[in-house]
Amino acid sequence: MTLKRVLGPVDAAWLVAGNMIGAGIFYTPGLVAGQLSGMFWPLVAWGLGGLLALCGAAVYAELGARLPRAGGDYQFLTAAFGPVWGFLTGWAALLLTFSGAAAAATIVAVRHLHAGLPILQVVPAWMMTPVFVLLLTLANVSGARFSGRATAWFTGIPLAGLLVLFVVGFGAGDAEVKWPTSDGLSGAWPVLLGAAMLPVFFTYSGWNAAAYLAGEMRDPGRSLPRGLLGGTLAVALLYLATNVVFLIVIPQEGLAGSTTAGADAARLLLGPAAERVLALLIAVAVLGSANVTLMAGSRIYYAMAVDGLAPRALGRTNLAGAPAVALWTGGVWSALLSLFQRVEVLVNWTSLAILLMSSMVVTALFILRRRGGETPLYRCTGYPVTPVVYLLVSLAVAVASAWTFPWQSLYGVLIVAAGIPVYWLLKRWSAPL
Repeated sequence: MTLKRVLGPVDAAWLVAGNMIGAGIFYTPGLVAGQLSGMFWPLVAWGLGGLLALCGAAVYAELGARLPRAGGDYQFLTAAFGPVWGFLTGWAALLLTFSGAAAAATIVAVRHLHAGLPILQVVPAWMMTPVFVLLLTLANVSGARFSGRATAWFTGIPLAGLLVLFVVGFGAGDAEVKWPTSDGLSGAWPVLLGAAMLPVFFTYSGWNAAAYLAGEMRDPGRSLPRGLLGGTLAVALLYLATNVVFLIVIPQEGLAGSTTAGADAARLLLGPAAERVLALLIAVAVLGSANVTLMAGSRIYYAMAVDGLAPRALGRTNLAGAPAVALWTGGVWSALLSLFQRVEVLVNWTSLAILLMSSMVVTALFILRRRGGETPLYRCTGYPVTPVVYLLVSLAVAVASAWTFPWQSLYGVLIVAAGIPVYWLLKRWSAPL
């Protein structure tokens, strides 16, 4: 059996939102405020982050419309640079980027569950995280339609809860609302703004999730661009609104450099009990992000197997049209990685590889356009400025990541490079389905 085209533009938008909205928005605003004082410049940074995410979404939207098949980056890099580069992105996805991201998200979710429900602390986090990863994998095996709806619930429930929390807090809380002021930026403002953009860029990651499921979308030439751009825009507006709340509720000296902005705002608005409610809402949202990551990663492994670049079993689908073997392969490995319990190491290992691969994907658009062929239903808005801007920023963040965490970044690159001899072995032994 093959993958079933059961997803529409709304499903695609929920996949994007579900993958983007995690714990990041609740702790990175303080890191941004630590570099940029007042209200204007922090909101400028978050606005720029949203524009950059939209630039990336526009690039992926055209690529997905040109190649509406499962696998996302794998398909784009294979078409532009050849199968070895497609294989390397899939190799990195399984061993490092997608699996590591899903493991890290689940670790964060369990930590918030422990904070929201202290009674759960009787079960160690290292025991809970692999169980959650495997449960999410089991849900994904039920098919793309079920997984997409689950993502909508994982994302919609926390958003509704946050809306109620903040509305009630402003109406009944005793928090003092104060508009922060700023003395402006110093002569080193490019450095300050650049440093602030690192956590912003991280928080916006995940906008490309729907591209990996193009093979399961009805009318992908239209549905995928609408989902990518619509979902990314909605999250960008949500992030701006959330930062306004943090900036006017939390005193400036308390927000700057803080990694507990969300908890601080909840406590000031509704008291200490609200922190636990917020922790539970964050846990649900982050589990939704892990769910989409597992879902998207499996489509890469599936596409590789169909092309003979991975074991043939990974290319099989079940009665629901889901790549079950690929899902369990990624899920079991993510569960094992989650036993590591070091989120910061997993993030640092994966960041540089993700940035470099996404930069190559953006470059692929130039190559595929130059080759010509059939004009897709959607063409990247603002081309060629849009991909150039995103490419330059991605490379700048990659350099900053490598400079800040040189050894961990090197480990990630070496793991990706180790896929080269594996590629030649698989190419020799495997045949396309």
